[in-house]
Amino acid sequence: MKPSLPHARAALLCSAVFFATPLMAQSEPNPEIEKTKEGDSIVVTGQRRAQYEATAEKREAFVVMDAISSDDIGKLPDHNTAAALRRIPGLSVQEDQGEPRFPVLRGLQSTYNRTTVDGALVSGVDSDGRTVPLDIVPSVMAGRIEVIKTVTPENDANAIGGIINIATRSAFDARRPFFNGIASYGIYEQNGDVRNSKASYRAAFAAGTTFGANGEWGIVIGASQEQLDYDIPQIEVASPSVREYRADGKPVDSGSPEGNGIQVPTQHRLFWYNNTKQRTGGNVKIEWRPSDRFRWELSGVVARTEDDEERIEYRIEPVGNISNQTPTSGSFDSGRIIVQLNQPITKRLVAIGRTAFAWDANEQLKLDGDAVFSLGRLRVPNSSIEFRTRSADAARYAFDYDSSDFYPVFTLRDATAGVDPRNFYLQQQRDDLQKSLEKSGQFRLNLTYGDDSENGGIKIKTGGVLRLTNRESSNPRTDYRAATGFNYTLDNVVTDGPEKAIRSRFHIPIRIDAHAFPAFFKANRDRFTATAGSVAGNYEVSEDVYAGYLQGSTRIGNVTLLGGLRYERTEISSDAYRAVDGTLTQITTDGSYDNWLPSAHIRWNVTNRFVVRGAYTNTIGRADYASIAATETLSFDGSQPTLTRGNPGLKPRESRGFDLSFEFYPKDGLVSAALFHKKIKNEIFTLSNVESMDVGRGVEDVLVSEPRNAETATIKGLELNLQQALTFLPAPFDGLGISANATFLDTKFTFLTSAGPRVTGLYLQPDTVWNASVYYQKDKFEGRLSYNYIGGFLETINDTIPNADQYWKGRGTLDANISYRITPNLTLYAEGQNLTDQGRRELVGPGRAYLQESAEYGRTFWFGVAANF
Repeated sequence: MKPSLPHARAALLCSAVFFATPLMAQSEPNPEIEKTKEGDSIVVTGQRRAQYEATAEKREAFVVMDAISSDDIGKLPDHNTAAALRRIPGLSVQEDQGEPRFPVLRGLQSTYNRTTVDGALVSGVDSDGRTVPLDIVPSVMAGRIEVIKTVTPENDANAIGGIINIATRSAFDARRPFFNGIASYGIYEQNGDVRNSKASYRAAFAAGTTFGANGEWGIVIGASQEQLDYDIPQIEVASPSVREYRADGKPVDSGSPEGNGIQVPTQHRLFWYNNTKQRTGGNVKIEWRPSDRFRWELSGVVARTEDDEERIEYRIEPVGNISNQTPTSGSFDSGRIIVQLNQPITKRLVAIGRTAFAWDANEQLKLDGDAVFSLGRLRVPNSSIEFRTRSADAARYAFDYDSSDFYPVFTLRDATAGVDPRNFYLQQQRDDLQKSLEKSGQFRLNLTYGDDSENGGIKIKTGGVLRLTNRESSNPRTDYRAATGFNYTLDNVVTDGPEKAIRSRFHIPIRIDAHAFPAFFKANRDRFTATAGSVAGNYEVSEDVYAGYLQGSTRIGNVTLLGGLRYERTEISSDAYRAVDGTLTQITTDGSYDNWLPSAHIRWNVTNRFVVRGAYTNTIGRADYASIAATETLSFDGSQPTLTRGNPGLKPRESRGFDLSFEFYPKDGLVSAALFHKKIKNEIFTLSNVESMDVGRGVEDVLVSEPRNAETATIKGLELNLQQALTFLPAPFDGLGISANATFLDTKFTFLTSAGPRVTGLYLQPDTVWNASVYYQKDKFEGRLSYNYIGGFLETINDTIPNADQYWKGRGTLDANISYRITPNLTLYAEGQNLTDQGRRELVGPGRAYLQESAEYGRTFWFGVAANF
């Protein structure tokens, strides 16, 4: 994909800013203390201090990396750890439920990037993959977030995009006892219209100190508690979202040569849910440093989230042929209306235990290692119920549509029939429990000999890793239907829909009462039949990884070279169930693969302030656990059933990458540009098509999805980064600072479909991401204004209907915060999030011009206090 004109202009603007930055050859200031023009010392605090420390981390690193540091009151730029990552070049964050959650690094979705805490792996907490939703990790526990983009042989190879490491705080870093506490109260603009109207709040603390006769012991403890309550209204259309019609009025796929070229929405779905979210986390780190040559630590992290949702739905869809059609309107003489309620409660738990040591036997010989146990658990109990109008009465629900606006309008000819609960009959009631549990143990040992800090010095490092992982997943469920002779209609459990309209225009007129339907079921239990769900979605996967590496580095003048080789052997076994010729069959698969992964790196200190880095790397991306087991998982959470099948024949991704980075460090700042190129073999994507089948509710359209290996994928990218404290300006403007970065990607993705090869951009990757911040810090006051933009990207690929591919539209959000230190130890602050009131838009059809999904998030405001001792 070639950058559009606006993107080219943005690149030109960033380049102009890059080269216009003053190249001031002055000595580097201490990030803690500077001298004022009058000679008095001042302490650097807040955002400026965090920027100093992050820049220093990047400058000292050997590899291409970026970092975000917490400020002196223990705050990252954002409460949500995933949201803070948006400030890093080359990194976008996929949203879920209106919050940043899943990092996408340099074109690769989060499941193929390694996420660690202090170098310890974090187990996945979703039902299918290796994904770690970073909103689960409390931001208060992070002293720094590091994003390593060019991995060396000593790093885990399952990191095509890179490694995201959350470095927790150390008592020895503070050099004194410390306590940071934060408490805030939130106001969501969209709250109280669906179900709950609970308070939104956050409270967290971190404290640490050293102790012992010589201060050789250190301890840090932290904890956080958070509750969020908000509503999200949505307008959706099923997949495929648009279709065409023949001259005789019969439907055909969009883009079919038999069609008339007029795109008609396949349904109109109003969807609104309330989410009450709770997060709780705690961490502890105990360290022992009896001398400069030996360090030992024991740490633990526990974090859990609970998303309690109530999703209500009112949907109209056509039955049969079209009539009276114009380019933007038409009529259907038959229709169907569906009323649905889902109540999933998503519970995630991550636990990590780690012990590590480092021993410098002498100036030449060093030994370090760690042992890690990690657990990721997911539990999603869900009670759902659906009522539908009867097909025999379809003529009663005839409607006219108008698609002249982006949001189509369906108008029932008999409006009364569409809101009469006696016309809706039970389709299905279901209780299900989605469960997954991942346990992983890892053991690492590294030996280093030599020293490359001096000219001509050589350092050799070798080591090995053993990692044993087991993932179990199951989805027990029970379906209930009205027994013969029992007509269960909606009027038994109906209530009014929300008074507030979606987009000030669309109302949900009636809905299922979340309290009445379980009470009715309990009182009439003998009038229902129960059917146990299939175990076809259950699986167990064991994955054992054995790895070893050897790398060497040397310094020649101002150039440091590093090269080496990593070997990884992966052994996999799985047990799953699949329906074969109508019979449920257990399928066991075993396999293994080996990867030899060479890499070479260079760092050239051109001057004291100018650094050039380069790298050639080879990495892999293992397939998601559910993807490699012969599973069949059926979901009813969306607007139509989704059947997801595994593919035991999947191969791991293999990537070859080249990186070149130029970094200049003026006084109080950073200017950098990085180029990268990755070629990926066996890229993995999800191919979807729609099939008519009976999945327990009668014959209906089912979205069938299966992972496949693509032929090739390539990523070419440019990252620009600027950070500058404008201390050279006259007072009071010397308190200003700026930060901006932009990433431009050109991706190509070739894959096979049943209709032949197709070429698109890379799956789930925007071609443009940029951030810009301006802050002002003077005396007791600090303020920051930040804008984040994520370009559009391909989300879902349809096997047989290219016009049914789904895309996210580009989205920009504006955030702001201010703070005031009322005492040296007490700060008041306020934050505004999504001030531009941007929602999410998903697009389909020719020109990506038609609605698939639209969600509104609203604005959020926080008011809080931070204590720092």
